[in-house]
Amino acid sequence: MHGLLLRGIPFPILAAVAVLWISAAVGLVESGGDWIAYTDRGDSNPFTEILLFSLMFADLVNAALGLAIQFHQRWARSTVIGLCIFRSATTLIAAIAGETSPYLPIAINLTLIVLMLFPSSAAWCDR
Repeated sequence: MHGLLLRGIPFPILAAVAVLWISAAVGLVESGGDWIAYTDRGDSNPFTEILLFSLMFADLVNAALGLAIQFHQRWARSTVIGLCIFRSATTLIAAIAGETSPYLPIAINLTLIVLMLFPSSAAWCDR
């Protein structure tokens, strides 16, 4: 049965959707945990609240993009490419400022860009 569900879906699409869904799930667990820990502290800061909410929203965007790609949406492919370029740039800026380690997020973003640039990905999303 599983072979029938996956038949005809190009590997780059399968891989990209898997990366988007996994990153969304891991991100929601992580940022949701951060949100819970932050709200339990009691010393709220509006900037931190907006930042934590934005992280959760970004994870939901990943899930929505994965779903849209599964449904052949052309706009989702170009959105993934644009968002990954933007996210790589902001991660690099944060790394230069000493805020974060850039290797994993940039690797994930570049992988998604490459997967979306395959001709089979373009053909899938142009249906």
